[in-house]
Amino acid sequence: MRGTYVFWSVFVAAAICRVAFSLHQNAPPADDCLKQIVTGYGAVSEDPSMNSTGQILVIAADRLTVASTSIQCAAGLNVRVKAKSYPRFAYGDEVSFTGKLNVPFNFSSGDNGRTFDYKGYLAKDDVFYEMKSAVVEKTELPDGMKSESHRLAADTGDLITGTLYALKHRFDVNLESTLGEPHAALAEGLVVGEKAALGSDLLNDFRIVGLIHIVVLSGFNITVVAVAMRRVLSFLPRVWGIVIGGIGIALFGVLVGGGATVVRSCFMGIIALVADLIRRDYSVHRALAFAALLMLIANPMVLLHDPSFQLSFLATIGLILLAGPIESRLGFIPEKFGMRGTVAATFSTQIFVSPYILYMMGQISIIGVVVNILVLPFIPVTMLAVFLTGAVGFVLPVVAQIIGWAAHFLLSYELFMVEWFARVPYAAAYVPPFSIWWVAGFYGVVVTVYVYLKKEKVTKKATVSQNASLL
Repeated sequence: MRGTYVFWSVFVAAAICRVAFSLHQNAPPADDCLKQIVTGYGAVSEDPSMNSTGQILVIAADRLTVASTSIQCAAGLNVRVKAKSYPRFAYGDEVSFTGKLNVPFNFSSGDNGRTFDYKGYLAKDDVFYEMKSAVVEKTELPDGMKSESHRLAADTGDLITGTLYALKHRFDVNLESTLGEPHAALAEGLVVGEKAALGSDLLNDFRIVGLIHIVVLSGFNITVVAVAMRRVLSFLPRVWGIVIGGIGIALFGVLVGGGATVVRSCFMGIIALVADLIRRDYSVHRALAFAALLMLIANPMVLLHDPSFQLSFLATIGLILLAGPIESRLGFIPEKFGMRGTVAATFSTQIFVSPYILYMMGQISIIGVVVNILVLPFIPVTMLAVFLTGAVGFVLPVVAQIIGWAAHFLLSYELFMVEWFARVPYAAAYVPPFSIWWVAGFYGVVVTVYVYLKKEKVTKKATVSQNASLL
């Protein structure tokens, strides 16, 4: 027991220290470069993302020089760069880029009176500067810089990452050529978390009906992948199945970009596999706490500046605390096709994340529970059909077209439900800004009630057991 306390104390203390130090994190100096046209050299350090106006790159810049003078003004910093759609760039590409360097600034999100912490959101990934319009070219880096930037592609881990990203993009091409739009965009969102191709209007429809979580690769999607992986590997000896399953979950997390939700889900999935491997009971409470501590130690900035991290953990806590009690009171809903579990999971996550979503965005879906019940049962089979369509497309495009018919039908149903319900009057509610203390109070009340009921249950069970022993 003492060892357990020491173990948790060490991790909690490390997480607290990391968060405390992160509050005073400063941007790398680049004052001489700001608001100047500068030229930089470096390597693409993240998988580029696409939108309707171009591509977004994060470049690890080893050197920045003022274009008009060629005088070095900064070195060793990450720059978020917006470039034209073509030529396409990939993770690890060595590039030169030219544009005006600026510090990011926070901006208002729509007409709801709220401000998005854009600076903090970028800072969590060590990005403190950006170029909103840049000319980027592939280049051979100068010899003196290769030892720094070229390591991105040269080192084994990054070689694997680059290969996985290349496979993902080829997979996306297979889906686009087989399914067409917007079906391919939804398919990419379901399986690899690519939501940008859906377009702003359709993404807003997903938010209105409370289904945005299925196209940002939430824990629900990761759970589907993990369960499928375990079933596929069930023919292997137990140890090999667990080990290969854990490696597969980790590689999938890298493949889809490793966002906070993905990392949390992958951590918890791997912890469950390790518990199975060493034949120990798996506690979802401890797994969630351990995943949170590890993520905070690795990157403490996500605690305050990453909405995905915050919402992912709130949704999971909601499932842990509320799903069981809610499901026990839904006896009138049949268990067939997992309907009762789906309703309970939807209610529990909606109840727990709604206050924070309202605080951040001022919008909450009123019909989200109904739409989730109608759509979520079809998501696992849709993901399977989409995966087979993209995977078979690598070797047998004709067969992929046949499988694609089934995927297209399922995706059409889901798109229809989203677009139809998004047009329902009063499908979403909007509220003006309010204090974060209302949100904290809500969670405080929920946790207090949960702890009280838990103690009552334990006390009642102990009393029953004591009375039984006296008989």
